[in-house]
Amino acid sequence: MRVITRWETELTDEDHDALSGLLRAAFASNADEFLGRSWPASYARKEARIWLADESGRPVAHLAVERRLIGVAGADVLIAGIGDVAVAPDMHGHGLGATLMRELDARLRTAYAADFGFVQCGDNVVGFYRSTGWTQVANPVRYVDTANHRRAVVGDWPTLVRPGRRAVDEWPDGPVDLRGLPW
Repeated sequence: MRVITRWETELTDEDHDALSGLLRAAFASNADEFLGRSWPASYARKEARIWLADESGRPVAHLAVERRLIGVAGADVLIAGIGDVAVAPDMHGHGLGATLMRELDARLRTAYAADFGFVQCGDNVVGFYRSTGWTQVANPVRYVDTANHRRAVVGDWPTLVRPGRRAVDEWPDGPVDLRGLPW
């Protein structure tokens, strides 16, 4: 496997097409979100990508990152919000998701220079995130509604963080305001 990292502004049309194909396959029930683009239309566009490509160059695992200054209990915290974590269906069970998380760790304190990694996910994948070094937190999270960008909502997705420039035990208690769309 080859690790590829790119800032969003460096992605080519070919990169977007290939990543769109992976994301449509991985998120089949929401495949329309990725038609003609490599990010979901109703969520925040990412800043950087990490993906794994097989010998033919086909992307087989992917995650996207957007750094953002969020509010946590009234304090500013710089996070690397993670989204669009996907592994090609035919490659499940080969440790590619764990490899992506190790690649992310290598960049949280350097290229992405974030205090913490931050992810919200479905209940069905919390175990995966925990097994790869994420810690679940109980903070309520407020963000701009993906269906109606004129209002904010408090979500009920599980929330997990991982160390970046700061240790997980430094994650603050209290309400989180993402100050924008989720990932």
